[in-house]
Amino acid sequence: MRSTLLLTISVATALRSLVSFVLFPSNTPTDNGNLLSRTLGPGILEALGAAVLDPGHTWDHLQEACFWLEDNPAPWNGARTISAGAGYNAVYTPGTRIVAPPLVVAFLGETLVCPAGSRILRFIQQVLLIIADGIGAFCLYHLGMRVFEMEKRSNEEEIERHTKLSESNDLKCNEDLVVPGIIRPERGWVFGLSSKERAEVNEAPVNALDATESKRQLREGGKDYDDNDTKGATPPELQQNEPITPLDQLPIVAALSYFCNPVSMLANATGSIRSLWDAFLLISLYYATMPSSMMTKEGMPVKIRSATMTGFSLALATYADVGYAVFILPILLWRGMLQDTSTPAMRHRDWKYVLVLYLFHLGSMHFLASKLVGDGPNLYSSVIVQTILPDVAFIQQDSSGSLPRPSMGLHWYMFVQVFDRFRPYFTVFVSGIPSMLVVPLVTRLYRYPSILTAEFQLLWAIFRPTTTVHTLTLGIHLAVLNPRTIVRMRDPSLVSFFALPVPILLFVTFHRMWLVTGNGNPNYLYFQCFGYGLFATVIAMEFVSATVKRDKVRRMIENGSMAKLAKKDRAIAPQKENKKNGQQNGAHKEDQPLEESNGCVGKDSGKTDAMAKSEPVVVFL
Repeated sequence: MRSTLLLTISVATALRSLVSFVLFPSNTPTDNGNLLSRTLGPGILEALGAAVLDPGHTWDHLQEACFWLEDNPAPWNGARTISAGAGYNAVYTPGTRIVAPPLVVAFLGETLVCPAGSRILRFIQQVLLIIADGIGAFCLYHLGMRVFEMEKRSNEEEIERHTKLSESNDLKCNEDLVVPGIIRPERGWVFGLSSKERAEVNEAPVNALDATESKRQLREGGKDYDDNDTKGATPPELQQNEPITPLDQLPIVAALSYFCNPVSMLANATGSIRSLWDAFLLISLYYATMPSSMMTKEGMPVKIRSATMTGFSLALATYADVGYAVFILPILLWRGMLQDTSTPAMRHRDWKYVLVLYLFHLGSMHFLASKLVGDGPNLYSSVIVQTILPDVAFIQQDSSGSLPRPSMGLHWYMFVQVFDRFRPYFTVFVSGIPSMLVVPLVTRLYRYPSILTAEFQLLWAIFRPTTTVHTLTLGIHLAVLNPRTIVRMRDPSLVSFFALPVPILLFVTFHRMWLVTGNGNPNYLYFQCFGYGLFATVIAMEFVSATVKRDKVRRMIENGSMAKLAKKDRAIAPQKENKKNGQQNGAHKEDQPLEESNGCVGKDSGKTDAMAKSEPVVVFL
């Protein structure tokens, strides 16, 4: 296992280096002299960049900031004298279109971009992005393991254990904690969880015809079959499927997929620095889920101070892109906000301290940036507007009316179609849609911070002003860390996931047809963006819907309503079973009371096909 893991990481690193230094040697999506452009034609890099790049978060954008910084054009109003801070003052002159915050320009731009013409800096840029993705994969792995450990300490794990015991006819199961087969997830077997199919196979009676067919199949395979066994469970090899990915291996699979996914490779190779901000976000989630203490070799508990790194890492990501601020809510939930003090899965109670540290670090960064820009708070307030608004709202780049280039979202197309006098309304309304969803989601799903983290990222991948596939990739990997929700998602989400490459590839094709060869038009791009947004929306909605179903089952078990429904079902099940047997052609024995099928001591909680069709349980879902 370890050697396979190291081999996978080595191959992924080699592929990243190959893509960065061979296919895209100039680290920019506008070079037509590289291998890909010579193979597929000019304009292919711009098309790929439109699908995976956010123009305000690229090395190329920092290069543009360096141009204004070095040339030091006239100050804002033309009447001021150039001071020591006039360089950064000039970077944010109206019309420069620079949206990178001042500290990002100072620490990344002046150190790795402004000294142009150096291959060493190009190499350092790519190594930095590879390290950022590696750190992100490391944090994603530990985040998944900690979420898994928290769920093991919750009553949800206890419910799952007793449900599995009932499937295997174990006498130790508690019927009050058994989930009826009708509301178990259909694909639970994928991760080794209880599933509807396994329950139906285990619990359904076997008639003479089924027994004969099973006997024939087993004898052909060289196995024995008990002729006296004409009722009960089918043979073990016919009962259930083996799990594809066990729960304890899912975090490592998600981490490897995050590091090896081609979207991240392509985005980094074409100049995106979004991986840096995603790494800061994952670092904050890594520290937010750390245990409050650890045991030394001597067996003494030592307190782990993780609040400072949690607040500082998220503050860095928020300073670079204010959209990351929404993740403070799941972090605070992990640190104890809105949680019952008796909840065993919660290990921290310092959410107020984390919130104060986050606001302090973020405020300190803006204070340093204001000193760097100079000319007082009035000037810096305009800098904040210029650097923050493009990340949360689709707006004009300057007074000339120019707009950002097309992306995978629909903002650019709708903005062009709207009359000028309605554009402010469009900007406020569309940009406010994500904020309207935050409070309802937190109110309903506050018990699942990892679900909220993934859902916020998925929503941001839909409503971000410059929508990119890179943003959606992180959201999908965060969602994978919640297998108990994934298995309850319906077929449309699976179809949407595998259909996503279609509009993405067609977007790249039609982008080049419209803006390079001239034999296309914007409507070609619009329908691909619409399809992409539709598929992403289906995935996000199904993710929330599956979580609500999961939480509903959990709450019904906790308050005992599931046991009451099961008891009511068992009262009417014999009549339905007798009626069903009477309609068949003499294949069954004489009608008799149903035997216990889940093996619970002193409990008659077996679920038959007739019980599965009883309506009281279905009404609740």
